[in-house]
Formats: sequence, structure tokens, C-alpha cells
Amino acid sequence: MAGYDGHRGWLYSIAVHPRYRRQGLGSKLVQYAERALLDLGCMKINLQLLETNSATSQFYSSLGYNTEPRISMGKILHQNVPPRSVA
Repeated sequence: MAGYDGHRGWLYSIAVHPRYRRQGLGSKLVQYAERALLDLGCMKINLQLLETNSATSQFYSSLGYNTEPRISMGKILHQNVPPRSVA
């Protein structure tokens, strides 16, 4: 899933079922998203991932993405977070 807000492109979710990984499908999905964003006039693509997700970080690094000096901020809207079920 990718998006473009007219300023920056975003890769939100690229997923390949574990059984089909290491066949180039993830790279093809990213390339398809990059082409679609480029066609919309996008000049830069951002993505976010957890710092501890080294496998995904290595995947994106292999496709030319770099870690940038940015601060990612977020806010949880507790009113919209479903309560945890108690088992």
C-alpha cells in the first residue's frame, strides 16, 4: 500500500506471504509502487519501520533506501483503540 499527498510519497505496507519470500516479489511490489508514485509527480518516498526490525531495514537498504535523521512523532487516540480482551 502506497500513498501520495502531493508533497511526499509513502510506502505504508509491503507484504509477501512467508512461503513466497526470497523470490523477488517484495522488490517488484516496491518497484511498482515507486513507478506509480513517480507517475504522480512524487519526488521523494518515505517509509517508517521499527528500529528493531532489522530484516525489513536490510530489505529497504538493498533497494536504495537510507536512514534519515528525522524524528517520528505519533499520538494514540485512546478513544478509538479497542480495549484488550482479557483471556
